Amino acid sequence: MPKRAVLAVAAACALATGARAQEPPPQPPVPSASPWAFAVSGDSRDCGDLVMPKIAAAVTAEASPAVDFYWHLGDFRRMYDVDCDILVRRHPDFDCKRRPLDAFDDDEMSSYEEIAWSDFVDQQLEPFGALPIFLGIGNHELYGRNRDDFARTFRPWLEQKALHAQRLADRTHDIRSPGTSTYHFVRRGVDFIYLDNGDEQSFTADQLVWLARVLAQDAADATVRTIVVGMHQALPYSAARIHAMDASCQGICAGQQAYDLLYRAQNFAGPPAERKHVYLLASHAHAFLEGIYDTSEHQGQVLPGWIIGTAGAVQSSDAIRYGYLLVTVEADGTITPVFREVTRTSPPLASGPGATNLTDFCFTDNKRKQADDSFRGQCACGAIREVPAESH
Repeated sequence: MPKRAVLAVAAACALATGARAQEPPPQPPVPSASPWAFAVSGDSRDCGDLVMPKIAAAVTAEASPAVDFYWHLGDFRRMYDVDCDILVRRHPDFDCKRRPLDAFDDDEMSSYEEIAWSDFVDQQLEPFGALPIFLGIGNHELYGRNRDDFARTFRPWLEQKALHAQRLADRTHDIRSPGTSTYHFVRRGVDFIYLDNGDEQSFTADQLVWLARVLAQDAADATVRTIVVGMHQALPYSAARIHAMDASCQGICAGQQAYDLLYRAQNFAGPPAERKHVYLLASHAHAFLEGIYDTSEHQGQVLPGWIIGTAGAVQSSDAIRYGYLLVTVEADGTITPVFREVTRTSPPLASGPGATNLTDFCFTDNKRKQADDSFRGQCACGAIREVPAESH
């Protein structure tokens, strides 16, 4: 991480620590509440037009408790190539496993680029009906496009009432948004934070300062009991490190700074009764994984985390498992996550020309081993363990 960024983060950490050190005015206890739920998954490229309507049908049918919103953690469409579901719609006999280029029309790629994101909205978001949806940016949203393109196309979701109202509230605490693709919103005692790490830029100094300020405000707010952080790539040293922020020193150093801020938020906000519950969610790696930060590098400082890259993208294990994480928020602010799988026979079934071909490919052949792109060298990140594990 550049020296300027390290200094900026150090200042942010000092700000957050200082905010906690001051005695806050007495606040009334947080009233108990009924359990409620949200759903989350990511990576819906390749077979998303088949899988996401199944996820939507299952999510909107959840009743005990009903789901408040769905959160997508990025990678809507392939973008560097045409997704299988779109190819089969155009060419019902197309072989998605072999992907022969001579089956493409001359203008296949250019016409795909024109409709890729609108297809995502029509085929993958519309099935959720009136259920609120929050969108996260992934690396595939930045293939041939930039964050301005993302902000323009998905403005209705990035500037919806919950996010706009939160930005206005944050200004009163001098918390300035680093951009619409990094955001947070407080809902029923939970602060939901999305961190944009869609590309090699990983986390900028501005993002980390913003995160520190948001966490400092959460520490001072007794009504916020829980912090749930979503992102596309998992933070460094996870069980999914072969396909996460571990691909470069910049990613490792910035990601570890974020992890340390979040660990401090969970463990150093005050007496145990006042401490926050902190949970981390990511996708990018195309599988479902639990306990991803219970690794040797994080021993003594383990945060609960999940990978949920199961919304249609090529799966990185022999067993193809699509679905979502149903997360129930309990009355005390803890969460109960359960993986809900959708299968070939889950409604709605694909219909029309190519439906059988697409279903067979997506539930039989849409898998491959994930390449290991983690960085193997040494990174001089500075002091990334500012709080000794035994202090808590």
